[in-house]
Amino acid sequence: MKKALTVFLMLALVGSVFAAEPVADVNIAEFSGNASVQWGVDLDAGKTGFKNAYQVDLKLNLLNSGSKSTTGDGVWGELVIKTDEDSFIGWENGNDYFMVGDAAFPSNTGMTSNLNLDAYVDVAKIHFGPAYIGIKRGDTKTGELKMDAAIRSSDDDQAKWLTDVGPDKFSQGIVAGYANDMFNVAVDLRSYGVDQFNIWTIVVKKNEGLADEVKFEEKYASKEAAQQAIDKWIGAGYTAEFKKDTDGTDVSGSSSVHNINNQYTNAYAFAAEAEFTGVENLSVKAGVSYNFSDKYYADAKKDESAGLNNVLGYSASAGYKLALNDTYYIRPQIGFTGSTEFLDGTITIAGTPILEASGSKTSMEMAAGLLFGWGDIGVDANAGVPFLDDDMAKKVSPGVGVVAYIPLPTITSGSGKVGGIDGEGSMTEGSYYAARIMPSFFSGEIVPNLTAAAYADIGIMQKKVTSYGKDAADLPDTKDDPANKDMAFAVAMGAKYAIPVGEMTVTPNLGIRFANASYMDNIKGENLPAEKDDAVFGGMGDQEEDGTLYDGNFMNLKAGVDVTGLIDNTTLSVIYESHNLLNGKEAAEGSKDNIQKLGTLNFKVKIAL
Repeated sequence: MKKALTVFLMLALVGSVFAAEPVADVNIAEFSGNASVQWGVDLDAGKTGFKNAYQVDLKLNLLNSGSKSTTGDGVWGELVIKTDEDSFIGWENGNDYFMVGDAAFPSNTGMTSNLNLDAYVDVAKIHFGPAYIGIKRGDTKTGELKMDAAIRSSDDDQAKWLTDVGPDKFSQGIVAGYANDMFNVAVDLRSYGVDQFNIWTIVVKKNEGLADEVKFEEKYASKEAAQQAIDKWIGAGYTAEFKKDTDGTDVSGSSSVHNINNQYTNAYAFAAEAEFTGVENLSVKAGVSYNFSDKYYADAKKDESAGLNNVLGYSASAGYKLALNDTYYIRPQIGFTGSTEFLDGTITIAGTPILEASGSKTSMEMAAGLLFGWGDIGVDANAGVPFLDDDMAKKVSPGVGVVAYIPLPTITSGSGKVGGIDGEGSMTEGSYYAARIMPSFFSGEIVPNLTAAAYADIGIMQKKVTSYGKDAADLPDTKDDPANKDMAFAVAMGAKYAIPVGEMTVTPNLGIRFANASYMDNIKGENLPAEKDDAVFGGMGDQEEDGTLYDGNFMNLKAGVDVTGLIDNTTLSVIYESHNLLNGKEAAEGSKDNIQKLGTLNFKVKIAL
């Protein structure tokens, strides 16, 4: 607490710098908690038991959000200092690794604190009328596009359908631009100012005998620090080891991160982005980026010969919100990104040199979406129905919509030796799926007392084909990697309805979640992109028995009733949750494994502030 007071005093001293903008403002922003007791029965194992849990959240504001900016006319200097709205000290009980349901478990883990302060210089520019030059946070990459949808996934990555393209890690440099009422143009010129070092990852899991086995990862900047952490966890009764691949290969230390600590890399890149702003509710953007140096520091040894090739990135997007009346609107969006890497060397596939000498490799992707809505876009709340509550649906927009992601084939071409043959040729490589489509629906308040939501994930699967072009006659025409080609389909839907009964409110709720065998097979086989592996469809039930993978469909059911108002500040609940109801497997004779289907039934009393 002394540290917290020291931070507060420091902020109070610098508060005058911000004047009437963000100032030191210590107040309790959030103080809430609940305690619950739950008794239930495992319908598959025939076992019963209690669970006590509590949750306490305390958030102490230290600094109001906002920015302090200089102003001027003609030729003048602009400086913008910003603070994020989450500049606070927060306390919560327990450890995230012990989170079970809506409360921390076990209940004797105490409270932990988190200091989250973020104040930074966002812009420093010299203005010459509508033009400027200066520095700004960011890097040379362009093209990121987040799509509006009725429901966004657990971590909001589902909304980021197109990621940045172009040269990576060029972040130190200057920006220049021009802006008026019709358009703005921004240009970056930056250098590559980072070194790379390996990250050592360890995997820790609970020792046997604790509730619900939980695995988590920790990352360290050195192998020595990771080994010390492993020893610490083992000494505390946990199982800990370096991260391994599915085949048992140690993969810890194979991933890397960058730190900005080297100015003189002699590597430069630029990015330019233009936006049309002349029509209200219309957004049209286009961007391009390129790195001038084909060699820069690629590993901790600073081996300049191990750098990447020149990369050209390009992107374009457009979106418009069209109001149909005072309530309803439609919002179409479309975006495209691409990158071309200019090659100089040998491309090897499965040990065979395919292209020797110069060439290029082009990868492109596009996304499109349409939202028919009747409320605010991107409300910071979850859908609040079974399977789409808590962290399963972070943001909602009342309406119905669909977003589609389409990966385009990667084309590699070159001249010199192609498969050992002098001449020129090309290679076209597809993906395991032709499109990824995610429809969603959220009712909002369109029907009083009713909340309904649905979220689906559809993968249009296909063969992953690699074809070779001119002068590659001795190579196979196609290469078909094995994969489940059936359409991958998963859907989660839920509803609840609040029924006033005198001074009480009775709220029945129901949720259904389904995923077909192709969806589970392709997600586990990483044939659908991992960044869109939604937590909405995680933990759908036991899949293995005696080491044999269950390859059928999956379906879960969740139903219950909440009663409030009968006792002040208290919620009474009955909750049923199934395991995989479609699991056709039976436990092997003499096996201790229980192929769960029926699930659990719990009776809960929760008291909350």
